[in-house]
Amino acid sequence: MAIELIRADGEPVALRIDGNDFACEEETYQTTIPKNFLEGIRLSEIPDEISIKPVESIKGNMIELNHDIELSTFRDGGATAVIEEMYRRKFWDGDVGLTPYLVALREALDGDELTNETDFQDDDDYIFLHYEVTIKDDLEMQEATSFVDAVIERVHERTDQLVLRHRDGLTQLFDRGGFEADLSYSLGRQQRVALVMVDIDHFKKVNDTFGHRVGDEVLRSVAKVMLDQCDGKRRIGYRYGGEELALILTGDDVARALELAETIRATVERLRFKVNDLTITVSVGVADAGEDRDNDSLVKKADAHLYRAKEEGRNRVVGAD
Repeated sequence: MAIELIRADGEPVALRIDGNDFACEEETYQTTIPKNFLEGIRLSEIPDEISIKPVESIKGNMIELNHDIELSTFRDGGATAVIEEMYRRKFWDGDVGLTPYLVALREALDGDELTNETDFQDDDDYIFLHYEVTIKDDLEMQEATSFVDAVIERVHERTDQLVLRHRDGLTQLFDRGGFEADLSYSLGRQQRVALVMVDIDHFKKVNDTFGHRVGDEVLRSVAKVMLDQCDGKRRIGYRYGGEELALILTGDDVARALELAETIRATVERLRFKVNDLTITVSVGVADAGEDRDNDSLVKKADAHLYRAKEEGRNRVVGAD
C-alpha cells in the first residue's frame, strides 16, 4: 500500500493510505488507523514526524483496540512502541489489591530486556503507566503490533507470577512456588540461566544435638549469606525445601555462578554461633541451563553436582567446569 503524509501550512494533518485519509492529532501528530489498512507497510515507512496507533476497528466514534500501542518509525536499527495502561481504583476487581499488582507490574517491566517504564502517574483515583517496547527489526506494522502484543502479554504473565510470589517466613528467601515459577519464566526466554543449589552439611545432626531453635538460627544465618548475594533481578534466592536453598542467576551473572557459589561456601564456613562454638559448612552444586530449557532438567543437573560435592567430602562447590 502507498502511504503519504498530508500537510497544511507545513504541519502534518493526515496520513493517506490508498486514498483513505486518517487525521493526525494536533501537537502529538498521533494517527489512529485500523490494522487492516496497515498491511504491507513497514515501520521504516512511517514519516518521522508522526506516530501510528494501530486499532482493531473504527466505527463512528467507537474505537476498538487490543492494547493501547503507539508505533514510531524505524530508524538507526530500531523502533519504539509506546504503551499506555490505565487503571481506576474503584473499578479494580483483581484477586489482589491494585497497589501490590502495580508494584509487581513495574517490577516485571524492569526485569524485561525489551521494556522500559517512561512515566507513572497516580492521582489516587486514576493511574496511568507508560512504557516503551524496543523493536529491533524493520517489521511490517501488523507483525510489529503482534510482536508488541506478545511482549505485553509476557509482561502481564510475569506480573501474575510476581504478585503471587511469597517469602518463606523463617529465611525470608522466596518459597518453592516462587522458585518453580521464576525458573520456568527465566528458562522460557532467550537468556543464559544458571542454578546454584546449596545444602547445609549435617543439618539433621545440628537439630538432634542442639535443638530446632538452633537449627532455625543456622537456617536464617545461611539464608542471610544467600540474600547478601541477591540483587532481586539477576540473582534471586529461594528456600527449595528443608535445609536446601537455591539461587537462580540470569544473564551476564551466569558466568560468575561458580565464583558466587564459592563466596557463599566460604562465607558460611566463617560463621560462628553462640552454642558451643558451633560452625557450619555447606555443599554446593552449580549447573548452567545450556540447551536444557525445563525446570526438571536443570534441577537434576544441579542436584547431581551437589551430590558429588557431598560424596567428595562436603564443604565444597562442584559445577560443570
